Amino acid sequence: MRRVRTFKDGKLKITEEDGLLQHDEKGIPISGDVRNCWAGFSLLQAIFVKEHNAVCDMLKTKHPEFDDERLYRHARLVTSAVIAKIHTIDWTIELLKTDTLVAGMRINWYGFLGKRLKDLCGSAFGPVLSGLVGLKRPRNHGVPYSLTEEFSSVYRMHSLLPEKVLLRDIGSDYCIDHEGSLPIQEEVPMKEMIGLEGERRLSKIGMEKMLISMGYQSSGAVALWNYPSWMRNLIAHDVNGEDRPDLVDMAALEIYRDRERKVARYNEFRRNLLMVPIRRWEDLVGDDWDAVEALREVYGNDVEKLDLQVGLHAEKKIKGFAIGETSFFIFLLIASRRLEADRFFTTNFNAKTYTEEGLNWVNRTENLKDVIDRHFPGMTSKFMRCTSAFSVWDSPPDPKRYLPLYLRLAT
Repeated sequence: MRRVRTFKDGKLKITEEDGLLQHDEKGIPISGDVRNCWAGFSLLQAIFVKEHNAVCDMLKTKHPEFDDERLYRHARLVTSAVIAKIHTIDWTIELLKTDTLVAGMRINWYGFLGKRLKDLCGSAFGPVLSGLVGLKRPRNHGVPYSLTEEFSSVYRMHSLLPEKVLLRDIGSDYCIDHEGSLPIQEEVPMKEMIGLEGERRLSKIGMEKMLISMGYQSSGAVALWNYPSWMRNLIAHDVNGEDRPDLVDMAALEIYRDRERKVARYNEFRRNLLMVPIRRWEDLVGDDWDAVEALREVYGNDVEKLDLQVGLHAEKKIKGFAIGETSFFIFLLIASRRLEADRFFTTNFNAKTYTEEGLNWVNRTENLKDVIDRHFPGMTSKFMRCTSAFSVWDSPPDPKRYLPLYLRLAT
């Protein structure tokens, strides 16, 4: 933490000229963990450093008596809560895009009675009606909180990463009312966007162009035969951000890690969640005979040998879901647990801990789009058609959702 702080007005280090992370004399970004970074991740870090510093400016105006340490601590809490809220009611909703999940994740934060009553009454009506955030005390259900090995396993979603980044022409003559999309200016292989080379490319590309280009590019699918080829021969980085001599096959390593850590294989994993195991390959992939043949080639007819990662990628997805049903069970549990087990989202989610102004900042921020608007005024109105920054930006907005009244209250 000392490495990233300026020790002035509670702020974190960032480059004033381009708004990106500062770098040391070796070109390594000054951030919490520099191992195996890529330009897109570095960009998101920079956005939330800007958010932290903006909170510091706001708090200093409202509380001139706060010293550097107090400004830093309050801003850190506020920014963390903003990220948790975005993850709960913005990112997860785009990952699991159904009406029920939209309502469900908002109920997690606001409760069945919805945002308006939550803002007025806090958590007075309990976790179901008023949401998990702001409970009087953390709830552990008799088990100490942790991010489990199973959660790490279902979160191995490198197939979402592309083979190349499509940089767009963001000329000023473009408007979201135009038909079509921003023209592609350059296709950059992902190998050139990772590590120190990626940091140098990002500095040349610039924050706004990179952010808009990422917004216009869809992610990959978590499916068989869709693992990024550049990650099969990956140059890994050490704690100093420097290249390691040994290349890594991430796909093989992910399977190895699950085996080494004794995470259950696919069928046993499902049994542990009280889900129905598969009896034959067709139960997993339906009539995809190429997949059936490949699975038989690797595992024979023994479905019990199926590795968890292969099963998660092979699963047929629920319409609107980017992940399979097995992963979803774990996501559902942890999404709630990470809120209700944390004192900063329960016992200490109050004005005394966050300050009145800090709490209002969290309550007013609904999504990543709000954060982007705060630091790049006009960007989303000019370049974004969709309602969420986690959708593809030039996709049309969702049609009006006709939900039952009890679900609509939560939204």
